[in-house]
Amino acid sequence: MPTEHFIKEYRLKAGFVFSFALVLLFIRFISNALLSEIGRPPFVFPESEWAYRLFLKSGIPHFLTFNFIIGGLFDAMLFFLPIIFMISLKRVYAIAFTLLLLVYFFTFNLATGHHYHGMVAVLVVTIPFWTKKENRFSLLWEGARFYLLYIFSSAALWKLLRGAVFYPDQLSNILKSQQLDLLLQQPNSFAAAVAHYLIVHPGISHLVLIANVLLQLSFLVGFFTKRFDTALLFLLILFVLANYFVMGIVSSEILILGITLLSFQQLMRIRRRLMVKTEMVPATT
Repeated sequence: MPTEHFIKEYRLKAGFVFSFALVLLFIRFISNALLSEIGRPPFVFPESEWAYRLFLKSGIPHFLTFNFIIGGLFDAMLFFLPIIFMISLKRVYAIAFTLLLLVYFFTFNLATGHHYHGMVAVLVVTIPFWTKKENRFSLLWEGARFYLLYIFSSAALWKLLRGAVFYPDQLSNILKSQQLDLLLQQPNSFAAAVAHYLIVHPGISHLVLIANVLLQLSFLVGFFTKRFDTALLFLLILFVLANYFVMGIVSSEILILGITLLSFQQLMRIRRRLMVKTEMVPATT
């Protein structure tokens, strides 16, 4: 049987994770990116991945997107399942949410013809809630944390081993191709000004690239100790902000993995202190 302390921590983590997931889904809703909002896509997918090919042949993408009512019900379930799970803590709802989110992930990527991997973070961090056994949950939760560390450290090592970080014009050239539409369509925007400055100052853009690699490389320390997890969470937020303002890339969905860097034991202590202070306040008539 799970201990009372574990259940309280489990509920707190569930609240953080699934509330964040609801926020991300709401952002997709207002961005017209849910299945009921994308119309009837042609599903022209040029890649040859067997998983996507099999999923497309199953007919599920067409079934969910070619009928507005069915697509709407599917989207409603994406919002309903996290809420009912946070209330009941019944793992069947967590499992159902992850699986439905996986279906959405495949369908959306097929519809857009792009390997958009932002929702992978949400998929990974919801899997630990498939179990309520303390040892299994802790192992899966640590696995989600290690996945976050792997994403950043492997990205840094990739840039180092390929030599990209040692090429002075690397970031400047990337911005020339990636931000061309921005520079032409919104030349007076703040993002365009940042991109223009870094393009015409390759020395500065190279320093930005080196700083980015050092930031990503710092996540290696997390494999050996949790002492610096708070600092890593700050660096994660900094990376997401810089990635948006410099590269124009929205990577906010990866922030949900940052929840695994939080010290929930400390959060629970703070929560208990607040509850004690609340109980000590005399009732007013």
